[in-house]
Amino acid sequence: MDNNRSIIKQIPNWLTFIRILLIPVFVFFMANPLGMDLRVATNWALVVFVVAAVTDYIDGIIARRVGAVSSLGKLIDPLADKILVMSALVMLVSRRSELSGDPWIPGWLVVIALAREFWVTGLRAVAAGKAEIISASSAGKIKSALQMIAILFLLLHDYRVPLGSKEIPCYVIGINVFIVSLAYSLWGAGEYTLMVFGRKDSAGEDMRESAANN
Repeated sequence: MDNNRSIIKQIPNWLTFIRILLIPVFVFFMANPLGMDLRVATNWALVVFVVAAVTDYIDGIIARRVGAVSSLGKLIDPLADKILVMSALVMLVSRRSELSGDPWIPGWLVVIALAREFWVTGLRAVAAGKAEIISASSAGKIKSALQMIAILFLLLHDYRVPLGSKEIPCYVIGINVFIVSLAYSLWGAGEYTLMVFGRKDSAGEDMRESAANN
């Protein structure tokens, strides 16, 4: 019984590793080195991305229900999400509209998103140096969900969604959702910054208080 429960607790981490392994498959279809029809290759990339996103959702549910939240999971789960999202954004910038020649997502939006991720990764490294692990904040989780949704719409690109008497291209919806995700992204970065440097300041105050008492 205990052995079965131990195996179940490992499932979230296995799903995370599967998500990491799916990333090069996604990039392969987006790069389309075999010269497949562009829409066919993109549809396959979309399928792979959806599967990867679903593993992210499922591993979170399992981890919470069986109490399988581990230090390894706190580290690799957000890392897998970052690599997946960053890979998708870079590949979307490399794609060009057949009509306008513009990238499927503006490069400046991607630069802001990537800069934020590098900043947060640096904060995690600082925290790790103090033997601390920073788990994802609420803003960070919302950001991740919105980014996944935005990328799905961007991959659908020129498909149109009926809205009243009009039809809205999926890429328009995707870009707007991504802009909203950036707001949560920067909010989350602020939270992480306060968590890391706030702890440092608190530790310094405790040391000063201890010295004063002695």
